[in-house]
Amino acid sequence: MTIFAGFVLAVVALGNGNATTGSGDAAVRPQSTVQYPIRFDNVPPPRIVQPRPTVSYPVRFPATEGAR
Repeated sequence: MTIFAGFVLAVVALGNGNATTGSGDAAVRPQSTVQYPIRFDNVPPPRIVQPRPTVSYPVRFPATEGAR
């Protein structure tokens, strides 16, 4: 068990070190080249769904007196 604990301690100690270049400067991180929003050329545009009525027959309301 002591060997396992020593191995874990060594991994944590080595994993938390700072990456530096040979001259002592901080490591240069790569710049992102992604442009958002991501678009694909060969994808058709999304179809706009037309709303459909919930009933298939017309609903008629009785005319009230004095209505135009």
